[in-house]
Amino acid sequence: MKLSDIDPNHVIDLANRWHRSAAWQPGVVAALVSEGVPAKLALRKVEQLCDRGYLDYGTSPNYAWPTGKRP
Repeated sequence: MKLSDIDPNHVIDLANRWHRSAAWQPGVVAALVSEGVPAKLALRKVEQLCDRGYLDYGTSPNYAWPTGKRP
């Protein structure tokens, strides 16, 4: 598996669901890992989307939120 195998829109949707959820949900990286994506790859994909301006985060990319941009 490589970064390009992970759909950026799916990651943004996961971030959106996590950010809007009133109940505690795992962060974006944990949600990707639960879908079978290796942890290092999931973290790198979230970081890549943050670098491109699609996601943003405060102290940890594990809990990134969408910026409103779409690829």
